[in-house]
Amino acid sequence: MFNCWSVALLVAVLASAAPDDGNQDDRLVLWYDRPADEWTEALPVGNGRLGAMVFGGVDRERIQLNEESLWAGPPVPENADDLTGPLAEARRLLFAGDPAAGERIVAEQILAPRISPRSYQTLGDLALRMVYPGRELAEPLPVTGWRRGPVQQETDRGQLAADFDDSAWPAVADVSDRAVPENSVVVFRARFALTTTQIASGLAWLTLSPIDDAAEVYLNGEHVGETRVWNRPYRFDVSHWLRAGENVLAIAVRNVGGPGHLAHEIVLRPVLEPESYRRTLDLDRALAVIEYKLDGVSYRREVSSSPVDDVLVVRISADQPHHISCDIILDRPNSDGAYSVDETRWAMHGRASHEGRHLGVHYAALLDARATGGTVRSSRVALHVRDADALTLLLAAKTDYNCSAPAQPLALDLHATCAKTIQAATCKPYEQLLREHVAEHRRLFRRVALDLGANPHPDLPTNARLERVRSGAVDPDLAALYFQYGRYLLICSSRPGTMPANLQGLWNEHIAAPWNADYHLNINLQMNYWPAEVTNLSECHLPLFQLMAGLVADGRELARKFGCQGIAFGHVTDAWMWAAVQGQPVWGMWPLGAGWLSAHMMEHYRFTEDIAFLRERAYPFLHETALFFLDWLVEDPETQLLVSGPTTSPENTYWHDGQRLSLSMGTTMDQQIIRETFENTLAAAQVLGISDAFTARVRQSLDRLAPTRIGEDGRLLEWARAYREAEPGHRHMSHLYGLHPSNQISPLTTPELAAAARRTLAARLEHGGGHTGWSRAWLINFGARLLDGEFAHQNLQLLLAKSTHPNLFDNHPPFQIDGNFGGTAGIAEMLLQSHAGELHMLPALPTAWPHGSVRGLCARGGLVVDMAWDMGKLTRAVIRARAGQSCRVRYGACVIAVDVPAGGMVEVDADDFATQPE
Repeated sequence: MFNCWSVALLVAVLASAAPDDGNQDDRLVLWYDRPADEWTEALPVGNGRLGAMVFGGVDRERIQLNEESLWAGPPVPENADDLTGPLAEARRLLFAGDPAAGERIVAEQILAPRISPRSYQTLGDLALRMVYPGRELAEPLPVTGWRRGPVQQETDRGQLAADFDDSAWPAVADVSDRAVPENSVVVFRARFALTTTQIASGLAWLTLSPIDDAAEVYLNGEHVGETRVWNRPYRFDVSHWLRAGENVLAIAVRNVGGPGHLAHEIVLRPVLEPESYRRTLDLDRALAVIEYKLDGVSYRREVSSSPVDDVLVVRISADQPHHISCDIILDRPNSDGAYSVDETRWAMHGRASHEGRHLGVHYAALLDARATGGTVRSSRVALHVRDADALTLLLAAKTDYNCSAPAQPLALDLHATCAKTIQAATCKPYEQLLREHVAEHRRLFRRVALDLGANPHPDLPTNARLERVRSGAVDPDLAALYFQYGRYLLICSSRPGTMPANLQGLWNEHIAAPWNADYHLNINLQMNYWPAEVTNLSECHLPLFQLMAGLVADGRELARKFGCQGIAFGHVTDAWMWAAVQGQPVWGMWPLGAGWLSAHMMEHYRFTEDIAFLRERAYPFLHETALFFLDWLVEDPETQLLVSGPTTSPENTYWHDGQRLSLSMGTTMDQQIIRETFENTLAAAQVLGISDAFTARVRQSLDRLAPTRIGEDGRLLEWARAYREAEPGHRHMSHLYGLHPSNQISPLTTPELAAAARRTLAARLEHGGGHTGWSRAWLINFGARLLDGEFAHQNLQLLLAKSTHPNLFDNHPPFQIDGNFGGTAGIAEMLLQSHAGELHMLPALPTAWPHGSVRGLCARGGLVVDMAWDMGKLTRAVIRARAGQSCRVRYGACVIAVDVPAGGMVEVDADDFATQPE
């Protein structure tokens, strides 16, 4: 029986549900028993603006740094001033049944050339070379002097022997000499000498940067390892095979297709083996911690990025005095250089570019080292700390990027700005810095708690649990950790006042990132924000709206060039806030970005019921987006219905008359986005009491809009005609936009369309769909919306097994953060839905999660929901409302009406649904 609870009782319940501040909740911790060998094993921290990846080395620590606005710069793509003529001709040709000719018009006369690279970039590395009493480690030894053998179809094993005579082979003089032709093998050999002292001082690990595609590695004629993944580095323990005097390293590199090459960097490195080691990321405290014991001394390193003091904080301590000694280096590829400011500070400055082109922001970073006991001094190459009891490092970074007007850099003394930030932070003891950081992080993070069952293997590190899932194991607690990790990443990469999360969120180690780490508007940027509202992080949505506002001016220009009013955005943009359609038709001819983004504004209103936001921000944006669509739509001469086009169904292709094409009139995704935009515009207008000629025109066009159609094979049509797909297993499933994230397709309200959507998904998967991380994450959400918990869970398992790095970053491949955010949103959708005008509790609960509870999920209408279930059945739920609210609540086939008092809550249980059929 449901009951109303008071606000006082609500506060008491919430207080009791929060973990004790003094204790670490191990179920919210990623942990590992060794340092990270590669970037996708390192652990991320961030304050929305300043981020870092922590590797956790014992002898050498690498902390890779990012500042959100460090982008290379213009020029940006721009379209011709008048596109109306080519647009009209392309439409005529497509309507006439000649899509190939129409596509040529678009490619040659409408789309601007793609400009790349012009990337979001790393700020550089903070490197710590640890010095331990009585231990002297050898310096890393690069392996050089390579010779290359002849191109072969199969490996000549004799060339791998230690005594093989390679003196007649040519030397590897430059990068091109490392290349291996497609579908062939080349053996590379090198010799290096070691002394007994070098071997004794720790040289033990052979590290290789990525080899394309695969390799077999032999040292002194013995097989020491293989590389099988082309885009990751490798590390091998070769201590058993090293010898004093000459050593021979032989690597057989096989290229199975495309470019191929020997690793560009092969280094013999020292390693310290501690007596114990643990590396963790505490999601509840936003704190990376490295703990190890060496020579009987326990060391601890803590790394955080404070949203309160806007600094990266590194704290190093030991359980014995005078044991903290290290050399500290601040560095960045292509920087103007790092330099000593005084005895305790180093600085770095420069300008983002790509080898002198695409000049972007100016940047500066300042590092401050404060030791308790011991000494700190500066040299030409580093800061040197010796014999300290503890050490605190503070790093501040700033650029001259102006988010309000990117073309007009801020007039700042960047070094002075960083110094002011550092000075303020140094006024606080470390304990206060950490305490305030944790409190601010928890203000957001602790709003939601999820329990899917106990950790079945608490003794296993996170990467080992992930390997078990890859082997077929089910680990519900790992799914819960993954869910909270997604929330953690959103908090750390998208706080109010910062830039929105890009393709890599905040974390990128490259000068030229994959896809420039751009903002992709044809799903990836939107997927980043799918979890924002439902997982109780509404404030984290705000940076997206700031970017949208920044795009409006250029969006108006693009709309005008097409002969339309309002605003239009293409499929991609970046920090410079341009809206052009650019590149190739298959992905570039898609001016629907503003339409999809406008739905996020309406969702923010629906979840928060913030009427001021609706009036001042959402409705004006919807108004301009709808204006563009009203002018953009044309009548299909065959059906007399309104259709969009010519556009791609991102980023898929079809066959027509023997040609592989991509553009169509009336693609299903276009029609669904425009329908949603019109419906949202009218809904917003109704709330605001607006009824005018504009809303009448929207309503008339909505009635004439071409609908989503089902083909003869029972699947949803993707294009206006039933073309044969060139890639039946394509990663994009754009014609299912109406199922998710929109609400136009549902098994409860449109069962025929839902059945067609299910058949569409089955066909995609039958042909290998879902092979990228974000695509697999979308499948989880599709399954949840189809009320199919088993399908959703199966794809969550596959997301973890096939598309997740050891540090739980999404593996597109390579790393792309949208899969994390999409997976988190999918788990939420499995537990709670509210898009169909009712609260639907446990709509897609899988049998793999028979017992559990969730606290703090949000629903449309300003509602917050807690639930518990046992044996797969709802046992209890609490609904809270910011304002008084009447709502329909569904569980299974039953629906009840509930009135929630303003500021209070209502409790329901399974009995309330037992006698209330729909």
